[in-house]
Amino acid sequence: MLLSAKRTIIAVFVLASCGLLFLTQRKREHTALTVPTSWSNQTIGALNGTKAHWTTEQENVRFAYVQYATDIDYLCNAMINFARLDRFAASFDRVLIYPKEWDEPGGIEHVALGNIHEHYSHLELRPVNVLTTSQGDSTWQKSLTKFQAFALTEYTRVLAFDSDSLVLNKMDHYFLSPMAPVAVPRAYWLNDKGASIKDQMLGSHVMLIEPNVNTYKRIIDEATASGDFDMEVLNHLFKDSAMILPHRRLALLTGEFRQSDHDRYMSENKDEEWNAMAEVSRAYLVHFSDWPLPKPWLYHTDAEWEAALPACPDNDTEHADRPRCADRVMWSGFYESYYRDKESVCSILT
Repeated sequence: MLLSAKRTIIAVFVLASCGLLFLTQRKREHTALTVPTSWSNQTIGALNGTKAHWTTEQENVRFAYVQYATDIDYLCNAMINFARLDRFAASFDRVLIYPKEWDEPGGIEHVALGNIHEHYSHLELRPVNVLTTSQGDSTWQKSLTKFQAFALTEYTRVLAFDSDSLVLNKMDHYFLSPMAPVAVPRAYWLNDKGASIKDQMLGSHVMLIEPNVNTYKRIIDEATASGDFDMEVLNHLFKDSAMILPHRRLALLTGEFRQSDHDRYMSENKDEEWNAMAEVSRAYLVHFSDWPLPKPWLYHTDAEWEAALPACPDNDTEHADRPRCADRVMWSGFYESYYRDKESVCSILT
């Protein structure tokens, strides 16, 4: 049976809206990558000469995006995100923190670093001592290494984020946040809806920090003495003093698209309806977190994938601003983007 005129108009509008958003996202992801042959910090140029006195008291400012890698898989992930920052024309330096042992010839990591230097000469490579804890799962035992970002004192401020994330857009504006030694979002997925502010956990997978020798020493001393993981160390030292960054847009988890209740994520805008497509189009970073589904660079079975897929109820319908089963469409898109970028970016590592 033919659609009524009204239903036809709605259907055309939905298809046009979805198509436009799809093309916009594809354009964001596939803008030609132009890497300068001689890269210098572009902070001053990006600020157009503005003296950002609310951000720092330093006369000459330097900003940087920072990631760390402690194995070849996380190195691949970091390079995917650095390439995406280039694609989105992010303004500030990029710094890769890696184990100093990789500078010794003979390993695949050493070869990978050489290829990175050749193809991404604008990237600052920084060898460090790996920081570990003996507690818990081996997957997270080296996560303390992220705190080496506090030792990058040649920078005024750095945005350090875990490489098991996917950059969705440049994040330059966060560097202009008010002065604060540490600024982080809350770990909203761990906090009960009715929890008081003092009881809410801070997230450590993305940190806007002012590198400082004394702060760095405090962190290392605390991590060494406690043996805790990175999130526990961060909360113990900075829970009462850290500036809070809004978690929405910046601390999004892939697992959020598998939830039926989005109240904790939407707590900053409780009256707003969850819209998966709109959320992705406005987000800057998404963190792969779909346990028990393995991280995207690890093997998973078809059964594990099917079990992890966001729900797609039979009664779910298209809307003017999103397609049917938008949660599943957006969630799957993160993994598709990762696999596509892994193939194109990480091939240079070997």
